[in-house]
Amino acid sequence: MYRRCMLLESFEFLLTPTTPLARKYGFLYSSIALRHRYNRCKKMWLPHLKNCQDIFLDTVKTLPQKKHVVVLGSAHLHEIPLHLLMDNFERVTLVDVIHPLKHHLQAKRYKRLQLVTMDLTNSLDKIDKLENLEDLTQLAQDLAKEKIFHFDADLIVSANLMSQLALLPLDAVERKIKRPLELAEKDQICTQFAQVHLQNFANCTGKKLIYSDREVIYRDPKGEVIYTGHYPVNFMGYEKLKEWYWTLAPLKEASKDYSIEMKIEAYSK
Repeated sequence: MYRRCMLLESFEFLLTPTTPLARKYGFLYSSIALRHRYNRCKKMWLPHLKNCQDIFLDTVKTLPQKKHVVVLGSAHLHEIPLHLLMDNFERVTLVDVIHPLKHHLQAKRYKRLQLVTMDLTNSLDKIDKLENLEDLTQLAQDLAKEKIFHFDADLIVSANLMSQLALLPLDAVERKIKRPLELAEKDQICTQFAQVHLQNFANCTGKKLIYSDREVIYRDPKGEVIYTGHYPVNFMGYEKLKEWYWTLAPLKEASKDYSIEMKIEAYSK
């Protein structure tokens, strides 16, 4: 069984369409790893996934028409399964830097499904030039002046994407300076990238729904909090719909020394 799984993963790795940048920076490997984490942690993720899906369906009920939905950071669509999107909209557009092989196959089968391959940060082609944290801070400031994306649809969804946007640039900087960045330093950069994303998201045309992690909490094996990080993104002009906690990685999933919990908030505009 193990060898069969490894063989299937190898075929998936070879057959999934990717851009050169996505392959260079390990997006395909991360995509496959995310699917495996979901399989391992599904029971603990269920309350989070149910919240996402319930809020999505409640939002759909308020729309005057349901012709087109766009999902930013679609990944494997764990938060909003494809069948919910297809059942409620005439056309579905998934946007991410890499799309799983199953979505490519489904897009060939369903003309109503479109895949847009896009770096939503517009930073991947600049990563090799980053030498230190100051370079990354400047990059975030420069990106804030750009129009990175714009979509027009009845509903545009950003799905638990915001704090993930800066991870690759952060990894690149750590490799260059040859030391781990402090968690607080990472939180600050993640917040800057998240604010840039929200700025572009707000300028899209249509109803907007966003799930965003606002805090990350690390707990030791006894359950005691050892670090809490904050992403103080400004959601002025949005209506807060709900907040909840999501056990992203239980103890021993990411580390034997800590578990990771996220505070998620949902907003609409």
